[in-house]
Amino acid sequence: MVSGPVVNVYLLSTYTFGRKEAKMEKDTSVADRLARMKQNYMKEGMRTSVEGILLVQEQNHPHVLLLQIGNTFFKLPGGRLKTGENEIEGLKRKLTSKLAPTASSIQPDWQLVHSFFR
Repeated sequence: MVSGPVVNVYLLSTYTFGRKEAKMEKDTSVADRLARMKQNYMKEGMRTSVEGILLVQEQNHPHVLLLQIGNTFFKLPGGRLKTGENEIEGLKRKLTSKLAPTASSIQPDWQLVHSFFR
């Protein structure tokens, strides 16, 4: 028998949800976004990004929590790493910036199942 990492999945009711201020898009069109990405690549080279999968349990079924962008677009929380930043610390930074309360002195202690990383 092959055993993998143990992932604790908590009930959705154990979490509290709030709203953050909407962030404006940097680009007004897909063409503008591609041009900005090309310019960043020419300046910085290849960048690494990370995304986190947040599992919760609701009605005895696992659910993946996603961030809603606008009215119709959903994505996993995450983003680009800073130059020289490792994946675990970068993902913790991104989860905090995207999910933690803005005006709170409470810093979340993200528990990552790091065995999924390389």
